Amino acid sequence: MTSDSELGEIHAFLAAHPPFSRLSAQALGSLVRHTEVSYYRRGSTVTTAGDDNRFLSVVRSGAVELKLGGTDLNARLGEGESFGYPSLIRGGPAQNEVIALEDTLLYRVEKQAFLDQRRADSDFRAFFDTDEAGRLRRALEGSRRMAAGDASEALGAHGPIGSLNRRREVVTAPPAMPIAEAAKLMAEHDVSTLPIADGDMLVGIVTDKDLRRRVLAPGIDTALPLSEIMTEHPITAVEDTPVLTALVMMAERHIHHLPVTDTSGALVSVISSNDILARLGSNSLLIAKEISSASSDIEVARACSLLPGAVTGLVSAGVDADHVSRYVSTIGESAHRRILRLAEEELGPPPVPYALVCFGSLARAEQALGSDQDNGFIFPEGHQKAGRLPYFEQMAKRLTDGLDGAGYRYCPGEIMATNRLYRQSVPQWEMRFFQWIGQPDPDAILQSTIFFDMRCLAGDHSLVDELRRDVFAAASVNKIFLSFVARAAATTRVPLGFFRNFLLQDDAKEGQVLDLKTQAIAPIVDIARLHALANATPATNTLERLRAAGDAGSLDADAARDLAAAFEFVRDVRLRHQAQQVEAGEAPTNKLPPASLSRFDREHLRDAFKMIRDQLDKARSKYAGGVT
Repeated sequence: MTSDSELGEIHAFLAAHPPFSRLSAQALGSLVRHTEVSYYRRGSTVTTAGDDNRFLSVVRSGAVELKLGGTDLNARLGEGESFGYPSLIRGGPAQNEVIALEDTLLYRVEKQAFLDQRRADSDFRAFFDTDEAGRLRRALEGSRRMAAGDASEALGAHGPIGSLNRRREVVTAPPAMPIAEAAKLMAEHDVSTLPIADGDMLVGIVTDKDLRRRVLAPGIDTALPLSEIMTEHPITAVEDTPVLTALVMMAERHIHHLPVTDTSGALVSVISSNDILARLGSNSLLIAKEISSASSDIEVARACSLLPGAVTGLVSAGVDADHVSRYVSTIGESAHRRILRLAEEELGPPPVPYALVCFGSLARAEQALGSDQDNGFIFPEGHQKAGRLPYFEQMAKRLTDGLDGAGYRYCPGEIMATNRLYRQSVPQWEMRFFQWIGQPDPDAILQSTIFFDMRCLAGDHSLVDELRRDVFAAASVNKIFLSFVARAAATTRVPLGFFRNFLLQDDAKEGQVLDLKTQAIAPIVDIARLHALANATPATNTLERLRAAGDAGSLDADAARDLAAAFEFVRDVRLRHQAQQVEAGEAPTNKLPPASLSRFDREHLRDAFKMIRDQLDKARSKYAGGVT
């Protein structure tokens, strides 16, 4: 019989921990009246796998360890954390053996009281959902809604581009209008961009810059029609395009005005970079503009120094991880291209054609703050010795030094164009890839997977397209190679849960920090890359690869969706952590102490880790026969 004082203690404790903290006083009181207090000494068994479990158990003090089937470590739980609910919901025997790691006090809610509350309360039911993927997706959606803020403000950063400046008059001109008349029209309406429309349909665009460069500078007759100088088929966005997507589009192309159309292609408005800046309250587009006009590496570095502040602003505005990462990657690409162009201006025209390529997170458009460099050069067939030319040695040094000055650290593994191994012709690169594919070695595979994310940043794109096509075709049919890639991915030490302030590794060794990149993000990248190689999928982006794997059937469609949710949630946590570091004046990293995580993040990261581990196991089974 539980005393009144004990009931009061139970009530106070549960009221401080979700999901009980969100229950009404009446609902919580009912649960408390059906709760027992149990004490277990260190090393004693709380539940045996196969038992008929009758309780939802909440750890009041102490700690417990869960082993699936009594053998495989599943998690360690501490104060305020719950176990036992899957068997209650399922109506079957317990699957985990539960051992007290130290003297432990449990609050044990009776089965029927738990099930009654679960039926009555959708939030309570969602918290104790046995489907980790479902919980994670709801958590991701919920955190996005909270971050996006008040929907009354046109849905904030997540709103449609068409919600900006609806009251502004759209000034247009027909293609036949004389240039002089169009210039007068722009001056009268004080606009720097003039959409050229044939009826309602947008056919071109003319800017102040066009008038200077295409008319005044060459001395063209201003009586000629606009069709002679307009940019045909300009980049546009439909009016339901998210503001975030428009931001990335404009940053990628270094444009400052974006025509907006309806679904039929009719012009609706023209959005300026200032419109987006006003919505986001960030200098995000200013950085891309400053990089594109930089006249020195120092100016590129000065522009890039604004990036951490811009990312902090985007995160505060509720921008999701994918858009932030694409934006950060766009700035990284711009820095690479501008520094390369400055090097060419100093060194003169290149002696042979070439392509600048990147690998890793930049190639996947998934960069966060604090990234290092991964780059190289590719030359056409017949130029096997081009990488030894002094020109490209100097260019590589100019590029990597400039990037380091802009905040993109030298690669610790020297995967940079300054390393002659990464200045090679197409046949030389092919030989290297085909050696990895045809004669796979565990250590070499671990080091080489980053190169399968290759993407061209500047120069002759056809060199990279040709190389990637041949490499992926060879990889997709080599089952032995794919098995080595799967085994390499399966070596990742995915965290299984959190214990107090420490991270629990899969070997039950406690660590001091959680490395979100290597322990959570990288294994999902590995899984997506494995399926891309198996399917010869050209995409480099992880989310695109997961979608393609689901469409191709090599990965279950639900699994592809669930991994995408896990990927996004973990990246959201990382970016929020990095934004907090920037605000505190610290260098952004991928590592954080688990104690700094909210209970919400801890609970849902555990769901993400379990999904990652399960999918690594399935990938290993599918491609490597379950052998590691």
